[in-house]
Amino acid sequence: MNSKPNHKNLIIILGILIAIGPLTIDVYLPAFVDIATDLQTKISQVQLTLTFYFIGIVLGQIFYGPIIDRYGKKPPLIFGLTLFVVTSLLCCFAKNIEQIIILRFFQAIGGCASVVISRAIVRDIFNSQQTAQVFSSLVLVMGLAPIIAPFIGNIILKNFDWRIIFLFLAIYGFICLIMSLIKVPETKGFNKDEKISDAFKKYLAILKDRNFIINSLCGSTMMACLMSYMTASPFLYLQYFKTSTTFYSSLFSINALGFVALAQINGILLKKYSIEKILDKLIYIPLFSGICLILVGFVEQQLILTTILIFILVSICGAINPNTSALALANQRKHSGSASALFGTIQFFSATIFSMLANYFHNNSATPICIIIGSCGILCFIIHKFYSKSGHHYHTKNSQETIN
Repeated sequence: MNSKPNHKNLIIILGILIAIGPLTIDVYLPAFVDIATDLQTKISQVQLTLTFYFIGIVLGQIFYGPIIDRYGKKPPLIFGLTLFVVTSLLCCFAKNIEQIIILRFFQAIGGCASVVISRAIVRDIFNSQQTAQVFSSLVLVMGLAPIIAPFIGNIILKNFDWRIIFLFLAIYGFICLIMSLIKVPETKGFNKDEKISDAFKKYLAILKDRNFIINSLCGSTMMACLMSYMTASPFLYLQYFKTSTTFYSSLFSINALGFVALAQINGILLKKYSIEKILDKLIYIPLFSGICLILVGFVEQQLILTTILIFILVSICGAINPNTSALALANQRKHSGSASALFGTIQFFSATIFSMLANYFHNNSATPICIIIGSCGILCFIIHKFYSKSGHHYHTKNSQETIN
């Protein structure tokens, strides 16, 4: 990938913006027990703050898509980050779990703007093969968030009240807001021909792109795997396996490190092989590890095996997701904002459904958690192979595009 120097700086900035998503999720996970105790509620109720965050991301991305195509990238980005800062501050003063659930919903609507717009900016600038490499590079930058976030949350909990975690998020959001005003370029400005009233027709047209829908679904199962793990991990490790918060934070960071490492290996492979060839080989890993995790879930107190298999599934997301993202958006340069929004909506809709299932089937054992996380890996393989066997091959209209 022969990026210009300014592109390298842009990738770092976009990585910091995208990191707002995993940071907002991961930094407060160690505080679940403290929040439940302080607000006198069940931990399953605290898990709803994460579920509603996912719902906010799903609806928020659909909201931003046509707005981005009409008004450009910067105005909705500034609006979203401002909303994120305000709702984060309000979480500091919440008096009950219901208030946090509602605020987390709007916090997600604000924060998801940075994810949708960053992805659309990459699509505006790079071709499909380069986009996969850029997404892998973004994982390296944004991957620091899930690695250090649990440690940050743990440090805050040991020295301050859990509410300070949300103050930290507000400060991070404010930094992102200032950086967006100064450093983020406008790749496509106001377009009078793009009408918000045509949003439904636009989304319908994007869904007719088989390349988009199959890769979105394939990637969404891995996102569901990742988010289901995040939702269920506080119970799984802090209550079921009865580990310390320090051990849990360390384990969470190790999984994040695996996610980042596989993304970088994927980026190296993309310099020699096509996205399609790499994806064809990688897709077997979630299949076998998913099957094994489901089987292990029926055996009591298998901390080591469960942890290893979850590590494999979480890590392989780092390699599969950049490739499915690039392939899904490959034919959507004209409506990059709406395509990015719809792609993200499909991903987080799946993540929300599976995280809700993890919460619904909660029975004080590891079995439903292992079944749900493992099933995501198996579904990823099935969707990919069904696409291949149906006689369709990955073909992108812009395979020969070059950087603008």
